[in-house]
Amino acid sequence: IRVHSQAIGHPLVGDKTYGARGRLPKTSTELLIERIRSFSRQALHASDLSFVHPVSHETLRFRSEIPTDMRMLVQALQEDRDSLLDS
Repeated sequence: IRVHSQAIGHPLVGDKTYGARGRLPKTSTELLIERIRSFSRQALHASDLSFVHPVSHETLRFRSEIPTDMRMLVQALQEDRDSLLDS
């Protein structure tokens, strides 16, 4: 996911190997710039995962809510997008 996202020009925030390495959109709000710069890990999260257990053949499902830091990053991205649409 990380390599392919970078290859199509959409690197993950916080990815030190395949990320944007400090590049920010020129029209970013100050809030978005601050959230991106302070994000200390890869912005990659799976809210739902499922697979078939190799021995029991039981389908296992796991759910995880989006972490607070990532939710705040998404909110800043949405607000940034909205400010562009309003202008």
